[in-house]
Amino acid sequence: MRSFLVVLLVLAAAPLAEAQTPEDRAYVAAREQAVVGLEARYRSLPRPIDEAAWAREGQAVEDELEARLRGVMARFPMPKGFSTIGFHPDPICCGTAAGSLDGLLLSNGRIRAMATTEGILRLWLGDRDPRAALENDDLDYLRTLNADAPVRIFTPLPVARPPGADLAIGRLVVKGQGVTRLPLHIAVAVVRNGVVHLSLFPASLEDADATAACDALWREASERYRSADDLDARRDIDAAAGEQLERCMKAPATGPIFPGLGRRAQRTVNALAAD
Repeated sequence: MRSFLVVLLVLAAAPLAEAQTPEDRAYVAAREQAVVGLEARYRSLPRPIDEAAWAREGQAVEDELEARLRGVMARFPMPKGFSTIGFHPDPICCGTAAGSLDGLLLSNGRIRAMATTEGILRLWLGDRDPRAALENDDLDYLRTLNADAPVRIFTPLPVARPPGADLAIGRLVVKGQGVTRLPLHIAVAVVRNGVVHLSLFPASLEDADATAACDALWREASERYRSADDLDARRDIDAAAGEQLERCMKAPATGPIFPGLGRRAQRTVNALAAD
């Protein structure tokens, strides 16, 4: 019995070992050392700081880290049609971005996403399971993606896992300061072959998608909000529409609450999982 339990423990630990490669750990260590060095260098600079010279120093370190991360991720295929367009976060020092998740920025001309390895995300999460964190919404998108405002999950969206993907999620989210209630963005995540793809983008609906009651309500409210010029008018629309959407979600339904927004999320998920 004892040997059987040992075997079970070894098997249970195997995914963790595979998720954290020596390359992942070496990259994270190099990144931490680079940020510590930059922060010490920044504190030692004479005031006033020559911002142009400092930006060049930071960019040089960022370029080195990007090259190292490209090497770590070279063994992973990129989604079809996507290419690398930069490094995340930018800048890596000194401020809130220093604590953001490292990854490569990808684009196919329509969709922008950030890609990192499961191992790097696990280390960034303090050795927590990345897939569980994503599925349980235990991920701070503000810190993860260095967003310009807090991100709060409004509701899950109906997203199917594409062939070959290990995990796929879609979330309708509220992005904004204070008491913002109207969800105007979508967050998606795809885990595939050891790579985590994350994307946060403005939500939208095609005419054919706005047929369900909550989708139609969301579209009408979002159009009014986005076209309002007055800040007070936007604030009123935000409060009223957010409350209406919350009531709509609680009404009896025979299918997905936001099927149209779910299809919008699914298109991005499918693109990020494409061979």
